[in-house]
Amino acid sequence: MKKYFFLVFIALVASVSNAQTLSPETTISLLTVSPGAELYSTFGHSAIRIRDLRQGLDFNFNYGAFDFRTKGFYIKFLRGTLPYQISGNYFENDMAGWSQENRAVIEQVLNLSQAQKQGVFDFLQNNYLPQNREYAYKFFYDNCSTRLRDVLRRVCKDSLQLSKTLHADSSYRQWIDLYARKNEKLWADFGMDLAIGEPSDEITGANGAMFLPDNLMDGFGAAKINRDGKWQPLVLSKQLINRDMLAVSDKEKELITPIILFRTLFLVVLFFTGYQFIKESRSFLFDKILFIIAGIFGWFIFLLWFFTDHGVTENNLNIIWTYPLLFPIALLLKKEKIGSPPERAWLSKHFLAYGIILLFFLAAWNFLPQEINYALIPVVMILCVRSFFVWWRIRKKLNSF
Repeated sequence: MKKYFFLVFIALVASVSNAQTLSPETTISLLTVSPGAELYSTFGHSAIRIRDLRQGLDFNFNYGAFDFRTKGFYIKFLRGTLPYQISGNYFENDMAGWSQENRAVIEQVLNLSQAQKQGVFDFLQNNYLPQNREYAYKFFYDNCSTRLRDVLRRVCKDSLQLSKTLHADSSYRQWIDLYARKNEKLWADFGMDLAIGEPSDEITGANGAMFLPDNLMDGFGAAKINRDGKWQPLVLSKQLINRDMLAVSDKEKELITPIILFRTLFLVVLFFTGYQFIKESRSFLFDKILFIIAGIFGWFIFLLWFFTDHGVTENNLNIIWTYPLLFPIALLLKKEKIGSPPERAWLSKHFLAYGIILLFFLAAWNFLPQEINYALIPVVMILCVRSFFVWWRIRKKLNSF
């Protein structure tokens, strides 16, 4: 979703304020912007275009803006409490920006009555007032796409009939996976899979699927509207409106994907572990670094779960293998001496139990209520192998004590 803060020029405000009544020639369209190169634009963008040439109006409303000047901006952004806003811009300015980013823009002209056009325009104008423009953004449930769906529902009421079956069978996570992979953003997909929890595995249904701009476009394309007692298509026409402004470009593929990197690391660690086993190495340096990193990720997941308001980062089963207490427990691993025999026995049992838990986690992978990214399998296997290695080394120290 496109996220930027737009300072509305006085001329735009004046033009909106003066155009209280739209002419019969007015068209209202849904604009669907394709994904861009930046991470924030991975899932595309949606906007409403109001075009009344008789009154010289042609501008867009969208719900994807926020104010960088917000007090505590970064903390609120990380915690999911940053207020988003409806913003407005001249159509030609938005188009220039999207085309410069080489993003396709598809326009669907909506089959609305004059009263409905006026209703949409009035609602957006009222929503644009300073006291009304902010809202609590939720990536899945309340964003730049779902807001436009709800505007049409509010104005058209029972005369609008959206499909109840289109795109109804996938979860929020599966939709994210589809779009991230389609746009060659496998690392972004991996990071999101790590951060979001069990709520993301809820089936969206047709209504929820419209949290993505492309699905909203498809939903409008399949929708019906009652005009003069007859059900008609909601969309009058659909076209790519900046075809001539787009440059031909090939998507850059990520050469080192998560699955390639972690599989390679697993093989390296397996070889390294075998070497240490044969040489009876007493060094825990690698394990200390490995388990500290895993523990830090665990604390990150813990904070997202309990101290943010994103709505989708709680109940994250990735906390099982990251296990926050690995850091600081990993700090107790030392080459020469690991405390007294009771401390060694406790540490040995800890890593044995952790390794067994990881084995059960791997065995239950396909049966968990949360879908875990398959690229993590080699990572969990690395932690499992090294847990048993640490258990073996400490146990050997105990036996020789």
